[in-house]
Amino acid sequence: MDLEFISFLATPFVATLGYEHVPWWGNELLALWLWALGANLGSFMNVVVYRVPLGRSVVHPGSRCPNCCNAIQWYDNIPVVSWTLLRARCRYCKITISSRYPCVEALVALVVLVVGFFGPVSLGQNLPALTHPVPLQFETVWLWSLFAFHILLLCTLICAALIRYDRLTPPWRLFGPAAVVGCLAPALPPNDLWSGLRPVPFFALVELPAAAAAGWDAVAGIAVGSALGLFVAVATANRHHRTIEFSEVPAVGLCGLFLGWQAACFVACYAAAAHLATRIMTQGATRASRIPWTAHLTLGCLLLILLWRPIVDRAPWLGGEATIATFGLAAFVVALLGYVTSLIRTDATDSADAASSPPVEGQRMSPEDNLQAILNSPSYRLAELDTDFLQKDELRPVRMQLELLKPEMTLEEENVHSTIVVFGGTQVVATSDAERKLAAARDALAADPADPGRLRNAARAERILAKAGYYDAAREFSKLVSSSCQTGNECDYVVTTGGGPGIMEAANLGAYDVGAKSVGLNITLPHEQAPNPYITPELCFQFHYFALRKLHFLFRAKALVVFPGGFGTLDELFDALTLRQTQRMQAIPIILFGEAYWSRVIDFQFLADEGVIADEHLELIDFAETPAEAWELIKQFHRDTAAPSHDIPPQNV
Repeated sequence: MDLEFISFLATPFVATLGYEHVPWWGNELLALWLWALGANLGSFMNVVVYRVPLGRSVVHPGSRCPNCCNAIQWYDNIPVVSWTLLRARCRYCKITISSRYPCVEALVALVVLVVGFFGPVSLGQNLPALTHPVPLQFETVWLWSLFAFHILLLCTLICAALIRYDRLTPPWRLFGPAAVVGCLAPALPPNDLWSGLRPVPFFALVELPAAAAAGWDAVAGIAVGSALGLFVAVATANRHHRTIEFSEVPAVGLCGLFLGWQAACFVACYAAAAHLATRIMTQGATRASRIPWTAHLTLGCLLLILLWRPIVDRAPWLGGEATIATFGLAAFVVALLGYVTSLIRTDATDSADAASSPPVEGQRMSPEDNLQAILNSPSYRLAELDTDFLQKDELRPVRMQLELLKPEMTLEEENVHSTIVVFGGTQVVATSDAERKLAAARDALAADPADPGRLRNAARAERILAKAGYYDAAREFSKLVSSSCQTGNECDYVVTTGGGPGIMEAANLGAYDVGAKSVGLNITLPHEQAPNPYITPELCFQFHYFALRKLHFLFRAKALVVFPGGFGTLDELFDALTLRQTQRMQAIPIILFGEAYWSRVIDFQFLADEGVIADEHLELIDFAETPAEAWELIKQFHRDTAAPSHDIPPQNV
């Protein structure tokens, strides 16, 4: 390990600690930092590989579970670690998360670690060493820049290889950022440092200023690399379909731009040979045979970055002036490349390509290729297993019908005849939780008493604590109802909530306390969408459509008890009031718990006085202050309306 290099790179970490030299733990600290950097790069690259071919932004929106569409929180997005802790499952819908994500993160982390510790910056490989002294501070920055230069190339090629593995074509805009950096870096001052980016300058025989030589190097690298990529694309074209994939053109061109035209020749030749060998050895292994040519190109670039200097040490003429021998070698490499890539056009290649590419009109495939294409075609999948098909816009009515039928059939199977729906805010929590939030808000305020935002947060925390009694009341109400109405196998007046935290959690907890069933109707939202842990597992549902969730809230409801809450609670309350006002649902009592709160939120009498609702519509609403009072209102209402026998509470009520 080059201790001088470690000194350069560790300087930013240890300077603030007052060390003049790197301590014994410098290597370990640097390795950990490089690993974390690489893993985070890999996590971002997973997003790039998925979104860029679809033309989507890689920044907005944030990462979501593809199954339940819930936003992935930061603590579930820690590379490799979160996937392991979650046991490869989504926190919310429990669907398995592909192992590809942590594998890519770990692979990129390893590449960053290897390039950092064993690459050209540390051991002087590939790139010419500094020939004149420069200040330590500047040299450190230059080494970091050189390290980032190589990582940008490798990360771009890895993204292209993964996209090709998915049998998609990498869009040219994927290579844009790296191409810009590759063109501009050699022109940055001081030119005599950046001009050594490429091992063998193309115009070494001609005396040119550093900036001009760097520019010609870039042009030569792009030209030769792109020509080689085009040659590979033509040589590996599918002979059945007469199609040509041009994704190799920018990939090899980027290699030439970053490492020089001679490097592009070597790397392209290695990639062709490795690709051919892989196809020959893995004809029976489907996944291995899908390893794209670009993946071998990426590995070739990594090997060249690490091993170029030892090669030059054994053959000094390769790293010297651009002699006739250098050009002769390049011509030989191009010829060998043409021969090897022509061999890649085997039946195995054609068969694999035929399975992923549609035939050109008027061309017929062999029966074997045609059968493989049939088995891989989306049209051959069972419709019930084809999630891509079910997610189409035209299938929205089918998805809505499924959300209607699944809870309905499950509730029937569980003998749930009737329900009492409890609504309330997610922020109304138990007293202990409210006290902790208030203490945290006051501590923050003490640190900066003049901050208006902290003053506001402290005042809000005090109001939340004042409403903590509603949490206890919702829990007690649920215990009272559940212990009275669930007897034997028959489940009447089953407490039903939105399945989330706050008042909903309290109501489910009350039923849980007495060993009774309770229902949770969750909805996919960016926040507050996880089910609370007290719902009966067989009766916890997740909805995508608000309308169908509201329907199931009221379909079996025999009462609606609304505790203090916000927009969501108000939406559900007014939806029920509108249906009752227009007589579009069964008659049920609608009870607002806590008249002092609701009288300030909504002035119902004002609506009647203004003539926008009738006076008798005020009778749709009752107020309660205690769980016993709310339960008595429900019992009295159903005695007065003579509900059907299976909906009447048992005799002990």
